[in-house]
Amino acid sequence: MKHRSKKPLIIVLSCLAALLIAAACLWFFWLRDLWAAAGASPVYVQSVAEIAGLNLGSLPRYSGVVEPQATYSIQKDDTKTVAEIYVTEGDQVNPGDALFRYDTEELQLQLDQAELDLEGIENQITTLENQKDDLEDEKKKASEDEQYSYTVQIQAVELQIKTQEYNSDTKQQEIDKLEDSINNAEVFSEVEGVIREVNETPATDANGQQKPFITILSSGEFRVKGTISELNIGSLYQGQAVTVHSRVDESVWQGVVDTIETEPTSDQNNGGVVYYGVDGGQQSSKYNFYVTLSSREGLILGQHVYIQPDLGLEAQPEGLWLPSFYIAHDEDGSFVWAQSEEGTLEKRSVILGDYDSGNDRYEIRSGVEEGDFIAQPKEDLIEGAPTTSNIADVPVEDPSLDDGSAGGVPEGSVDGGTMDGGAVDPGMAVPYDAGGEASFLEDGTVSGTEEYSEDGTVDEGDTSIEDTLDGSPMEGLAR
Repeated sequence: MKHRSKKPLIIVLSCLAALLIAAACLWFFWLRDLWAAAGASPVYVQSVAEIAGLNLGSLPRYSGVVEPQATYSIQKDDTKTVAEIYVTEGDQVNPGDALFRYDTEELQLQLDQAELDLEGIENQITTLENQKDDLEDEKKKASEDEQYSYTVQIQAVELQIKTQEYNSDTKQQEIDKLEDSINNAEVFSEVEGVIREVNETPATDANGQQKPFITILSSGEFRVKGTISELNIGSLYQGQAVTVHSRVDESVWQGVVDTIETEPTSDQNNGGVVYYGVDGGQQSSKYNFYVTLSSREGLILGQHVYIQPDLGLEAQPEGLWLPSFYIAHDEDGSFVWAQSEEGTLEKRSVILGDYDSGNDRYEIRSGVEEGDFIAQPKEDLIEGAPTTSNIADVPVEDPSLDDGSAGGVPEGSVDGGTMDGGAVDPGMAVPYDAGGEASFLEDGTVSGTEEYSEDGTVDEGDTSIEDTLDGSPMEGLAR
């Protein structure tokens, strides 16, 4: 009986083992990453032109108003009646100009009555002094037993005299005050400025405090008061250079952020408008910041303007420059995480040129162009992951958002940007294109035009703001 050879079985088993090893390697080195990439969350990518500061539409603008360095308040004497007011809101006044006049007829009646009262007091004092003299004369003639009784009576009269003398002094002070009020019935301005407000009837501010009767804005040095939301306040810093833009023409002024208030403004209801977004409809606190101008030529007190961070784009050197934190390095050289033609993430090698230490950026010789989209390098990024340029598509837990903000919106961005009634939050950053126009498509890009009135509201037909510069690499360039 012949024995069958075991070689074919060994060959089959070897082939199966080789196939299993190949499948394992395929899974470990390729299919595993492909599977992970297919199930990964979208990675947020931004335009290279926007990151490099070549797209002016990425710059935010904040609403502001021109105001003086000082505001003067004139309080009315509530014990007096105002007969006539000489000024109205918007009037220019100079030192010595009359603002209003008190009613002197009523004051004159009070003065006449006070003078009569004083005359009566003086008569009483005279009567008491005569009574005292009579008692002293009688005391001299009285017996020793009666001396004590007269002494008590004299002391009582002296006390009455002192009381009436005190009343006389008090009444004289009242008369002097009334005479001074009559002689100074008109109230004059002590400063040069513009009448901001006249409250003929008592009024209170948002905190319930009594408003001044008249408020004057000094015509001295101007400053610009801006408003920014708590979500965007991290994009500004004291000493930051800004440009101030007119809302009606192409006028521009240069300035520096002088102060950023740490307490929210008293008006937190945004004029009764609630802004809904990732915060679930909660109202966002607003903060005031102040800009000192290098020149105020052409500005008018009360003028509404836009405030825009000055990133020094005009001084940017030629070529394409990217912040260093967008560039990663490994043993093969330098690369960026870029969006491929298929809309997925890929490692793309770049050739670096000069390094700008002052702004921490590299010149890009080749590898990416202005029209490409790239992401910030993260340890857990994988090739093949889906990409998106709409921040709203990125889930909260996605690692590409490292600021811990809610709803997938980075810290410093507008909270969803939804607006009620066509009004725009004056504290929110409003992206603009180079021509001053702005509206927003579903992907957060700019198109269309927004028209603004003097009070900062947006005309009907405007759409919501999806995204801003805050939280983007442009903030790093600004610093």
